[in-house]
Amino acid sequence: MSGFCSLPFVQYSTYNGGRFRLCCMAKEPKELVNQEELGIDGTWNHNYIKDVRRRMTAGEKLPECVECHHLERNGIMSSRQWENTVWADVIDDVVAKASVNDWEVEQPLQFDFRLGNLCNLQCQMCNKEASHLVSVERAAMVQSGLGANHPDWDGMIADKKEALLQPGIEWESFERMLPYARKIKLIGGEPTVAADMFKLLDIATETGHADHIELSFYTNITNMQDKWLNQLAKFEKVIVNCSLEGMKDMNDYLRPPSKWASVWKNFDKLVKFADTKEGKRIKPRVTTVNQITNALHTTKFWKYMHDYQMTSNRGIGMSSNQLVEPNYYSMAYAPEWLKEEQRKQILEFLKTIDNSPHFKQYEEPLMEIVNFSLDPKHKYNAEIMRQYVKVTENYDKHRKHDITKVSPEFTRIKLMAERNVVKTV
Repeated sequence: MSGFCSLPFVQYSTYNGGRFRLCCMAKEPKELVNQEELGIDGTWNHNYIKDVRRRMTAGEKLPECVECHHLERNGIMSSRQWENTVWADVIDDVVAKASVNDWEVEQPLQFDFRLGNLCNLQCQMCNKEASHLVSVERAAMVQSGLGANHPDWDGMIADKKEALLQPGIEWESFERMLPYARKIKLIGGEPTVAADMFKLLDIATETGHADHIELSFYTNITNMQDKWLNQLAKFEKVIVNCSLEGMKDMNDYLRPPSKWASVWKNFDKLVKFADTKEGKRIKPRVTTVNQITNALHTTKFWKYMHDYQMTSNRGIGMSSNQLVEPNYYSMAYAPEWLKEEQRKQILEFLKTIDNSPHFKQYEEPLMEIVNFSLDPKHKYNAEIMRQYVKVTENYDKHRKHDITKVSPEFTRIKLMAERNVVKTV
């Protein structure tokens, strides 16, 4: 079943603003399901969800799942393929029961909660639904004339209160289903500044259910609290995904107002805590977003992480996400010379660590970057690059930054886009 995915059968997932979603990769469905109105029970077996289950079981490739199928066509393991492997031990039984029960499933085994868009950072590549500060900043830029004609900036919310899309969790149903849960994912915004985060962790730990639940946490690692670490340590297993796009000045440029020194101090604290008897259930993981601005910073950052692992003898997971939207930040439309230089640097770096005990964990995500740039559908687009130049320069004016100090290749990208050429001579 080439279109089948386990997640509609096992996962309850929300997006900021109260909307139900199939998963974090899925496109917005035509039929919106508002879990805030229906609650978890009414949403979980909504007619739309039941129809998705039926169509997937028949092998149909849903338009909502286009991102996964795109990755698969390019030889990259998709979320769909990964989740099918993760849930292989139970999915046949769940599907069999659903097929004779009008495609209803008793309850989810995994919760994937977006805890609202409250965030303490204004990451340049982020969006208004993932950070209220991005929304506020872009609204201010539009009003000052620095955001005009950015197509994805339409309807920016100027008021901070309106920008806070906090859907909340329907606690009664969640607590009732908690004894059967195997996994919980918490995403923001920034979860560590969301009020619901500590409430959820408290409920799971106080009821004694944390010890059978694997927790996946996504954080910018700027808000390190001992209370948080101690709560995480009570779960069966915890994957702490730390969003890092680069070190030092690159971090400060892409993820303001965070400062690298503080971020790295927190990350090191997390890693060391995970190495203790108390924190042994915690597994730190670095997640990066591959994009134009940090393209030639990639190997510098990954070498930094590898050196840290080798000298500290710490266990750290490594992963890379390929930015697709906004398209003007995506390497899909970058100049071929930039893609080629990034590929060259990555392959050379991998050669230098081919005898490292950590080689495999670095090779896979870095080769995903290489394969993404080699996708024949990803062609240089001068118009999109001009948009990248415009947005970047407007950000620099507003923030009083200078991209050329962290990404000197910007000058070449700008000249090339202005000349509207496809490749350099």
